[in-house]
Amino acid sequence: MSTTTETAPQSAFKRWLSGVTNAADLGMLPVIAALILIWIVFEVLNANFLTPRNLSNLAAQIVVTGTLALAEIYIILLGMIDLSIGWNSVLAASVFSLSTVFFHVPVLAGLVLGVACATALGFLQGMLVSRVGVPSFVVTLGGAMVAEGVTLGILTPHGGSVPLADNLTTAIGTLNLDPVWSWVASVALFGVYAGLTLNSIRKRAAGGSEGGYAAVMRLIGVGVMLFGAVFMLNAYRGVPFLLMIFLIALFASAFVTKSTRFGRHLYAVGGNAEAARRAGISVRGIQLAVFVIAGFLVGLAGYLDAARLGVASASVGNGDIMLNAVAAAVIGGTSLFGGRGSVYGALFGALVIESVSNGMNLLGAASSVRFIVEGGILLAAITIDTVLRLKRMRSGRA
Repeated sequence: MSTTTETAPQSAFKRWLSGVTNAADLGMLPVIAALILIWIVFEVLNANFLTPRNLSNLAAQIVVTGTLALAEIYIILLGMIDLSIGWNSVLAASVFSLSTVFFHVPVLAGLVLGVACATALGFLQGMLVSRVGVPSFVVTLGGAMVAEGVTLGILTPHGGSVPLADNLTTAIGTLNLDPVWSWVASVALFGVYAGLTLNSIRKRAAGGSEGGYAAVMRLIGVGVMLFGAVFMLNAYRGVPFLLMIFLIALFASAFVTKSTRFGRHLYAVGGNAEAARRAGISVRGIQLAVFVIAGFLVGLAGYLDAARLGVASASVGNGDIMLNAVAAAVIGGTSLFGGRGSVYGALFGALVIESVSNGMNLLGAASSVRFIVEGGILLAAITIDTVLRLKRMRSGRA
């Protein structure tokens, strides 16, 4: 009787496939599958959806939602929630606009002021959560109301909005990288990601752990998506500068959460705060640091939003900016129970949310339909997360 000998890659692939089909943690596979399905549906309904021009618009649209979702993911990894990100970002944008337009503060100094305000609110909220023990839901709800009040107080005398007068900021909001520089920047970002991934594979191999094949497959997938996106965007006007800023923040966060002691402690605290405390981890320190980081990212998002729109307006806070960010974080695979998820979910979650919005606009559908579709996707994501968590509990891996 003949036998077949499996090669090492074949054996690794079978183990990975078996892990996926039986796993209690599917990671971002569901959101990637949903994104592909959404794109296919909208392309069938409207042939303009996957054109370079529309993809360029979509790339600019995901920046603010993605950056806010990135901030929210940090908080959710703790098993908490931040409801202040919407109004806090508007406050940062308002401080920047007022300081540069009416007080003629240099752009960089105005940016620092705006981000500092958002970071300060994050610090205060973090102190109340980590030191006093007030639930994050209550703290950030109050923070949102304070940020809304301050924003309305400083913008109402100016009609509720302040158009940006600075040419540099408005240029950043509409600027696209030259195709050559788009390729240079994308190769540099991919090089950094590849270096981190290969270093992780080397450490796992040295420690006798497996998972290298899956890491290589992820590396290949990231390369295909990144360079494919650059190719499509260069076919129109190039990569939006705002998108590059978001991607830099995303890759930096990936390094912090996956390749540093702080990142390991963050996941440990989110998974089981009491166990982390007994292991000698400063739970309060991690919680405070996370709120500060989230505040910084929220301030950055406020600046990016003002640059994209060319105005700082209180009406932005009354929209669905906060709901979209939270939805993007959850749809991107971050568990609401804490301790599980990836910052890359901010990108894919924002793509899902903004793809639905973009596609509905192309079809001329009512906003009510868009809310129903986005709500259905969010409920599906939360349901999957809950079912997988129950499966992990039954298997003793929760």
